[in-house]
Amino acid sequence: MISWRALSSRAIIHLDVTRGFLKGMSRQRRLHGAPIAVAAILVLALSPAYCLAQSFQGEFDPCPFTPGIRTNVAGSGDFTASLDGNTLTVTGRFSGLSSPATAAQLRIGLAMGVPGPVIGELRVRNEISGTVTGRLRLSPEQLAALGRSAIYIQINSVKAPDGSIWGWLESPH
Repeated sequence: MISWRALSSRAIIHLDVTRGFLKGMSRQRRLHGAPIAVAAILVLALSPAYCLAQSFQGEFDPCPFTPGIRTNVAGSGDFTASLDGNTLTVTGRFSGLSSPATAAQLRIGLAMGVPGPVIGELRVRNEISGTVTGRLRLSPEQLAALGRSAIYIQINSVKAPDGSIWGWLESPH
């Protein structure tokens, strides 16, 4: 038996899933309380999908580097992203790369700060300063990663082909 309790106007509602009826209430209250109980259960069951923020933001910072490419990893910028259903739209700007950009990618890590594989390509021009834009449809796994700030944007450049700058998508503070 699963019991769910919520305070109603003057009564506590008990939903007995195994028997399928509301107990401890008059027939009239049960008829009014049943839709409320069902709606509450649906909201609780679907709440993880609605917990995600609909807008995100971030700042570009230099990617981690080895001593050999230290001078090639440079730049800064910022971006915003919006989520409509499972479609993520990204818009950002960057400057100060040590060489022209070659690619912009949306990537997924295990957690914020942990590099991971490419999940989509974004648009960027071959310039040391410019904009990054794109729209991607995310899978349920990618949406969950977005909710825990494990999705990031990485911009590669001629001198830093494995990443010049990156930024993690975070809910606005």
